[in-house]
Amino acid sequence: MARTVVVHSHRGGTGKSTVLANLALLLAAQGRRVGVVDTDIQSPTQDLLFRLPPGDGSLTDYLLGRCEIEAAAQRAAPGLYVVPARTGTKALREIMAVGYDVGLLPEGFDRLARTHALDDLLLDTHAGLNNETVAAMASADTLVIMARADRIDLSGVEESIALAGRLPCRRTLVMCMAPVGIDRERARRIADEVYGTPLAGILPYAPEMAALYGERIFAEAHPEHPLIDEFRHIITALDARDEVSRA
Repeated sequence: MARTVVVHSHRGGTGKSTVLANLALLLAAQGRRVGVVDTDIQSPTQDLLFRLPPGDGSLTDYLLGRCEIEAAAQRAAPGLYVVPARTGTKALREIMAVGYDVGLLPEGFDRLARTHALDDLLLDTHAGLNNETVAAMASADTLVIMARADRIDLSGVEESIALAGRLPCRRTLVMCMAPVGIDRERARRIADEVYGTPLAGILPYAPEMAALYGERIFAEAHPEHPLIDEFRHIITALDARDEVSRA
C-alpha cells in the first residue's frame, strides 16, 4: 500500500512545490515507485518543474470526467509518475464554473497508487485551504507543513496544525529559506513546544536554487550540493515513523 505524503503551506512562496519535486526525485532514485499529483488547480507548478510535454489529460480532466487519472500520469523519471493539475486556462474556467465531486479525489489517488504499484504518493497543494487541499490532507498518512523561518509565516502554521489535529494523519514541520547561522536546536524546541510538531528539516536559503528560475529541479541540477543532504534528512525523518507525531 502506498504511503501518501501531503506537502502544504499556509502562505505561498515557501517553496513547497519545489521541495516536493526534489523529494520525489530523490525517493525515485532510491528505487521506490513514486507518484506526484499536483492538486493546485489554481496555480499549477509540477508540470513546469518536471518539464512535462502537453499530455492527454490532467487532474482537472479527470475531475471533469474526460479521462481516468492513471491515464493522466506522465513518466517523469524511472519509477516516477506525475499527474499535472491542468492543461491551459480553459480547463480552469470550466471547472470553476461547473464544479466537481470532491469524492473523486481520494478515489483517484487510490486508483493511481494501485495502477502504478506506488510505494509513495506525494500530493502538492494550494497554499491556504480550499476543497482540493482539504481533500488531499484528508488522504494523508503524513502531512508536511512548510513554513519560512520567520514569525509571520510560522503564525499561520497553527491553522494547518489545528486542521491536522482533526485528521488521522501524522504531521511534521519543515522550515525553509532559513538564514545562515540559524539556531537549529532552538528551532526544534519551538516546533515541539509551541506547535507540538516535530521538525523534520531546516532548509537554508540557497542562491543556486534561485538561479535555476524553476527551469530545473535542484536535485537534478546540483546532485552534490549540501542542500541535498537536507532533503535526504527529511526523507529519513518521514521514514522513521516515531519521529513524526500523530495528530
